[in-house]
Amino acid sequence: MEFRGRPDVARDPLFAQVLARRTLKEPFDTTRPVDDETARRLAAVAVEAAPPGLAAGHTTRSAEVLALRRLTHSALAVELDTPRTFRESVELFRIGRREIEAMPDGIDLGGPLLDSLALLGLMSREALLDPDSSAFKQGRDAVLGAADTAMGHLWLVTATNHRRDQIAAGRAWMRTALAATGAGIGLHPLSQALQEFPEMAPWYAQAHRSLAPDGGTVQMLARLGYAATVPPSPRWALETRILSS
Repeated sequence: MEFRGRPDVARDPLFAQVLARRTLKEPFDTTRPVDDETARRLAAVAVEAAPPGLAAGHTTRSAEVLALRRLTHSALAVELDTPRTFRESVELFRIGRREIEAMPDGIDLGGPLLDSLALLGLMSREALLDPDSSAFKQGRDAVLGAADTAMGHLWLVTATNHRRDQIAAGRAWMRTALAATGAGIGLHPLSQALQEFPEMAPWYAQAHRSLAPDGGTVQMLARLGYAATVPPSPRWALETRILSS
């Protein structure tokens, strides 16, 4: 297979943000509000190239943001406090530099402090899965605390929930993420309330009552805000993912 440029195809302006895009999981600056017009433009980007049946919503209104903070906080707590669902995430953790370099495809937990704790055996999957451990409690507090710094929210809804709707929502979401990068705003998915397992049912229902009152499926939900730029996540080198014959 050979890839060649097409001079007759215009490059989408959003492509310029591909290498700069990040999922900003850090706490947002709660002294810096998100302008409603900025959030509106991001929602517009989501639907401008989407098929009929996909809609985007947003809010930066204080009362609505507070309500969605509570919803996303509660849903996150359910996922973290349900052993089998939290284990799914822990199994994808890459703890410390050695694991990250060996398998750069999961949820990286690195940096000087975590690298040292991993080397000393003080940071382990067993500790992270123990709800009585300091590792679990500190991690839980950090994740929930970040959700509580949302300065706005954005979501996507599809009229139906076929596979084509899910793929369209994914495409629309990526365009939104690239547009957010260009606008210098952080976008962090908080999709726990959209998961379909028994313990999450009350929050799933609440999310759909709030965000899709006329029916449909909420496909994505995220918080908006400002924070310092973070480095790119570890990834496999391109040459390790391509087979040639």
